[in-house]
Amino acid sequence: MEGHYLVGNQGIYKILEFLGEGSFGKVAKCSKLGSPECYAIKIMNCSREGQKEFKMMKLIKDLDPDENHLIKMFERFTFQGMTCIVFELLDVSLIDSYKRDSSTRTHLCLIRVIAQQMLKALKALKGIGVTHCDIKLDNIMFAERDSANVKLIDFGLAVETKKLSTGTEIQITPFRAPEVILGLPLDDSVDMWALGVVLASVYFGNYPFPCDTEYETIRAMVQIFGLPEAEVLHKAKYKAPHFTRDNGHWRLCTPEEYTESTGEQLQFSHNPTGKSWVTKKCTFVNNPLKKI
Repeated sequence: MEGHYLVGNQGIYKILEFLGEGSFGKVAKCSKLGSPECYAIKIMNCSREGQKEFKMMKLIKDLDPDENHLIKMFERFTFQGMTCIVFELLDVSLIDSYKRDSSTRTHLCLIRVIAQQMLKALKALKGIGVTHCDIKLDNIMFAERDSANVKLIDFGLAVETKKLSTGTEIQITPFRAPEVILGLPLDDSVDMWALGVVLASVYFGNYPFPCDTEYETIRAMVQIFGLPEAEVLHKAKYKAPHFTRDNGHWRLCTPEEYTESTGEQLQFSHNPTGKSWVTKKCTFVNNPLKKI
């Protein structure tokens, strides 16, 4: 609760306010007794998840967090059965920045700066064999208000790349790479895909692919990029709801075929030219564009 104290290994922290809440716990803004600095402390009820994130943070500890645009960790401790990880306090995420001011379009020059910084972060992670697995608008934060400096946060789902196995469920739908959806071999390229979706989202003001279902996402990808190669589909574990074969040739399933195989209804609309399937983009702000 706000006003309570957390006793760590490097000091005593007072909870000032809670900044957010996730499936494994909360993030609190805390002051440290005897210090003017404030910190973001992730307080987790599940010690297993806390240990996993701390393990990943130890792997990246030797990387310069400022140079490589990664969040900085100071310590981990257990207090009253909860696992607490102390991080530097940043400003706001990309998604929250849009909520502050969604009136004007993001300039391409700023998007380029964000891209350069995040590519540097991914290069650093690749160098030590780590894949983030959860890159999205929420997990890229501005270091300070009115600054273009961003950092990659939340390594709770990060894994050693060599341990990424086919069929692993990672990433939320709007940022999910096609190889994750289709059940193909995975590597650190899933992070590159997710970053590309982030940058497109920042530019357009909404997600570039419909994301109510994975079928909608795959259908939009096929419309833009074309069908995956036959040898790729042969290897895919989860192709059945999305693709079928006619006379030995692969094609995208129709919406009716998808519904028949999964029981999941898709949205249709009528127009003067006949029946057409309507896809919806998942908008992340009320007003679509914003200048950061």
